[in-house]
Amino acid sequence: MIQFSTDPNIGPWSKFVFWFAMINTIATMAFTLVVIFFGFFDLKFLFKALREERIDVTDDGRVSESDTLQK
Repeated sequence: MIQFSTDPNIGPWSKFVFWFAMINTIATMAFTLVVIFFGFFDLKFLFKALREERIDVTDDGRVSESDTLQK
């Protein structure tokens, strides 16, 4: 088990700093896991959408003035 210093000058602060660091470490790990999990979910969605996308062979990537006015 973790033992805290009994020095009266730093005793109360050592517990606070320990728990502050532990809570932040746990929160950071949880956030990282959520980002990784949903990141893989989004990648799966992206690749599925790309696989199902219909390709317009007439699209050469150019934008003309008439194209921007139609929207």
